[in-house]
Amino acid sequence: MTRPVPLPSDINSRGFLVSDAYAAGVPRWRLESKGLLTPSRGLRLARGAEPDVELLARLHTGVTQRCAISHVSSALLWPMPLPLTVEITAKDLGLIHITRRAEIGRIKRRGVVGHRAPLLARDVRTVNGYSLTSPEWTWVDLAGLLGRDALVAAGDALLARTSPLSSVEAIQEVVDRRPKVKGIRLAREVLPLLRPGVDSPQESKLRMKILDAGLPEPAVTQPIHDEHGYYVSTPDLQYRKYRIALEYEGDHHRSDPVQWGRDIERDDRLRSLGWIVLRFSRVQMGRGWPSAELKVRRALLDRGWTDPQS
Repeated sequence: MTRPVPLPSDINSRGFLVSDAYAAGVPRWRLESKGLLTPSRGLRLARGAEPDVELLARLHTGVTQRCAISHVSSALLWPMPLPLTVEITAKDLGLIHITRRAEIGRIKRRGVVGHRAPLLARDVRTVNGYSLTSPEWTWVDLAGLLGRDALVAAGDALLARTSPLSSVEAIQEVVDRRPKVKGIRLAREVLPLLRPGVDSPQESKLRMKILDAGLPEPAVTQPIHDEHGYYVSTPDLQYRKYRIALEYEGDHHRSDPVQWGRDIERDDRLRSLGWIVLRFSRVQMGRGWPSAELKVRRALLDRGWTDPQS
């Protein structure tokens, strides 16, 4: 079997623009070889390559002028946490969501889900050579696709403790500017529930479960110091008044012996100061939630909280 002629070194063999290939001297017959796919006109992808949202984003914005990657595609690129089913579906379908200004018109191209919107210059960012909608604009788009808890997790991620992508004020400005977009009612409902400083989507989910149970809202990632002012810990969630700390332990905590040891030492330090430490995992967040909820409720009651429903 004759092996295909290698592409020039400056052409990404995983995927490229046909115009770039021609400019590099690649003959037309090479672009029609069995090892290449044509996901859309003017593009080529290597057959059998894993779906790559960033590569598709770069290619599609390269052949389409004045556009921005948007919706789920933009969320994956920032990145913003999405429900696993939404993320897998978006990647497996190989479709890219692209938005253009309303007066230009919706893109009609194979492999693209086209949208129109009144984008302003500040609603579009350039990252790694391609354009995508801003984090806050993307979040409002997600309001038409996600449920409440998933939208809270996505919004909290924009306000993360390290390297936040946006602010409550910036998100509010876009919400106010898009009164008729799909999902805007949910966006307005969820915006007051977003909290700066959250470290993971599971922490957001835990906080929502606690609120839905009629329990008081715990504070997010606030540092705790001892009586001498020395730093002790920063729990995921806490009730400072009642000295109750809540920690979500992801799989990496369990699988990393060093991290596991640090977690034990952290909890011991808190308990020595009279704190109750409640730990949660994926099990407690799922079928084990009824007993986990009861655990939080009992801890609050033991520390003097009065249940307004009792």
